[in-house]
Amino acid sequence: MMDVHPEECSLCFNNYEDNLLRPRTLPCGHTFCSQCIDNAIKNGQLTCPRCHAQHAATAATQFSINYGMEALIRKLKGIEDVPGKSIKAPARGISKTLRSLVQEQKSIISILITSCEEVLSQLGWYRGQLGDWKTHHLQLQDRLYALVEQNKSAMKLLELEDTSVVDITTQGEEGKTQLQVMVGSLDTVNTAQEVDTTIDTAHECKMKVEDWLQKCQELFPDVKTVHTSVKVRC
Repeated sequence: MMDVHPEECSLCFNNYEDNLLRPRTLPCGHTFCSQCIDNAIKNGQLTCPRCHAQHAATAATQFSINYGMEALIRKLKGIEDVPGKSIKAPARGISKTLRSLVQEQKSIISILITSCEEVLSQLGWYRGQLGDWKTHHLQLQDRLYALVEQNKSAMKLLELEDTSVVDITTQGEEGKTQLQVMVGSLDTVNTAQEVDTTIDTAHECKMKVEDWLQKCQELFPDVKTVHTSVKVRC
């Protein structure tokens, strides 16, 4: 069906213009203003409001400008500005060669504008990718911070456990030394009183060492396993 008012967008009914409302043609052939196309893009997809064809899209700028439509609008405006004339009078004082040169430059500039818009669209998409990567690395950074804090807590537990092991090791070395002294004392006793006194002292040493051994067994039943901390894994 032919549009009654080709100079206006069939969605918002605003006249096409050179800024936000430039006419752009979708791959399916239908034309709408840039603003309506941007508003219709959802999750990287654009559904044509006219035929419902699906197009991958992130911004209206990736679709070509309908230069024919813009030329028609300029022509219509020329007709409105000069009532009674079907064609706007060509500029006088410019030769045909110069007018051809002007048109050639306009065509080159139009192509460059289209190229700029395509690259700008690609840069917009690329910036979106950068945003996704920044979010990913911020999440990774948060996890690393949490891992560092977990590691600090584990180190505190290990330091406390190491201090405990040093203390109990010192007790064991003292008990061992006392037992060795008792062996030497038993070798040198000469009287019944010395035997009795030395045996009593040795008995006390033996009790202390046995208590120490029992305590070690309870605290460290398996020296190959660290019970007070966990290994921090990345």
